[in-house]
Amino acid sequence: MEKADFVLKGSAIFTGAGDKPISGCVLIKGNRILKIVPLDRMTGYIDEKTTVINCGDHLIMPGFNDSHMHISLGSVQNDPDFCIQMMNCKSEEECVQMVKSFADSHPDNPWIYGTGWYAEVWDNPHTPSKESLDALNLDRPVCLNSFDLHSVWCNSIALEKIGIKKDTPNPQGGIYGHDEQGELNGILYEPPATKAMMDEVLNVPTLKQSLLKCLKHFRELGITSVADVYPSGLTNDNIPEIFDELEQSGELTTRITSFPSLTDIAGAKELKRKYHTNKHRVAGLKQVLDGVVEAHTAFLSKEYDNDPGKFGDTSLTQDELNKYVLAAQKEGFPVKIHTIGDQASTMALNAYEYAKSKIGKLTLHNSLEHIDMIRQDDIDRLKSLNVMCAVQPQHCIGDYMSGGYLPCIGKERLSHTWPYREILDAGSHLAFGSDFPAVYSVNPIWTIYAAVTRCEPNEGKPDGGYFREHAITLTEALQAHTKWSAYAESFENELGTLEPGKLADVIVLDRNLFDIDPQKIRFAKVNLTFSDGKLVYKRGK
Repeated sequence: MEKADFVLKGSAIFTGAGDKPISGCVLIKGNRILKIVPLDRMTGYIDEKTTVINCGDHLIMPGFNDSHMHISLGSVQNDPDFCIQMMNCKSEEECVQMVKSFADSHPDNPWIYGTGWYAEVWDNPHTPSKESLDALNLDRPVCLNSFDLHSVWCNSIALEKIGIKKDTPNPQGGIYGHDEQGELNGILYEPPATKAMMDEVLNVPTLKQSLLKCLKHFRELGITSVADVYPSGLTNDNIPEIFDELEQSGELTTRITSFPSLTDIAGAKELKRKYHTNKHRVAGLKQVLDGVVEAHTAFLSKEYDNDPGKFGDTSLTQDELNKYVLAAQKEGFPVKIHTIGDQASTMALNAYEYAKSKIGKLTLHNSLEHIDMIRQDDIDRLKSLNVMCAVQPQHCIGDYMSGGYLPCIGKERLSHTWPYREILDAGSHLAFGSDFPAVYSVNPIWTIYAAVTRCEPNEGKPDGGYFREHAITLTEALQAHTKWSAYAESFENELGTLEPGKLADVIVLDRNLFDIDPQKIRFAKVNLTFSDGKLVYKRGK
């Protein structure tokens, strides 16, 4: 009989394969789960080298899998030595002052970089401009990401460095902002317009150290695998090489599954050839189809309430999207399509429908990403097209709190946003993620809390939650952050549930979430994190 390296015994094992916790022992051998056995059968798998951990009634479960994030960008944005945090700024002037202070205290940084500005919640909401940054007379480029990562505010030096001039044509799906006089205003809208600048920002010597800090934080939160999606994923040659270096050194304690751009299938094939281990792999492709509601770039079926005649924008036409999705299916690449507006969701499903008409049943794990808005008739199409939905419940709550959606789409449309309950009831599946760093917290516990209660995780408000009819159960939420997020990455044979033979990515919480008031879920912590069969985090140590 094989002996286990670790035995995790307890009364609350959530395998993810079932709906409720069970009593027993999780046996780990090497980097795999050996077995799940009853408590009275544990002794046969133990010898003098086995480490037995009594977890009591604390929840033992699969490591969290984040189905949608931008890890390289997020690592830099959460590194205080490189990035200014502007989420709490209430004015353009306050942001500019933070830029000045950071530049003064970081004279060697080649770029002055910041994130989190949110003009819609400023005391005087308005679009900022490069003039306020230029007035600082800095000798370095300034690049400031908006809170949702869909806009960049920059100074003239940054525009010059990238080669953007007032007569430079807009890239498809992106906009170089201009003022009323036709001059560049220093605002770049959507990833096709921001990509070149973000590539410059991320191409810095600090990236590896920023990633190491980020991986440490993920261990503390029990995040053992992530989907790193375009943009700001594999946008620079050095980023996958750094992932590879960290894997070789044993420091890559979170598995990374990459989804490069849908419009570069040839490049994705080469990346997939180079990176295909269970620590770093390329599994599919990603397309940002529309923008965001607050910027009026999300593609809607009905005009914006506060911008009559405006319906939003898309990066591709329906015919172009059809062509790329079909090509991806033929090459064996599942596709993730960013759809925030309801008409963008329709376009994406039309593309999957088109591919199905050409090749028959769709067997790849295709998805819609975000789906802030989707009509009921499109929800009803999800199951027949075998399309799942990768969603970020903290976005949902954050956008309700900010009030930014209400003037754009009105109360009636707002009441139908983020319809998680309806999606599950229609027979589709949810995969949870964070959209890190475009989120208040990457903590999966907060994501689960938000989905179950529809409340804001920091203070637990409002009473009763936002549009509680769209809430889901705890089991559904846990599976969305483990089982179905692994499925969304075509990794379900290796990850997502605690079953014999699967990779030993296991976490132990400090309580049993099934035995507490749902309002207390947000206080839960991770006690232990196992990655690839190794104990990589122990709380308090």
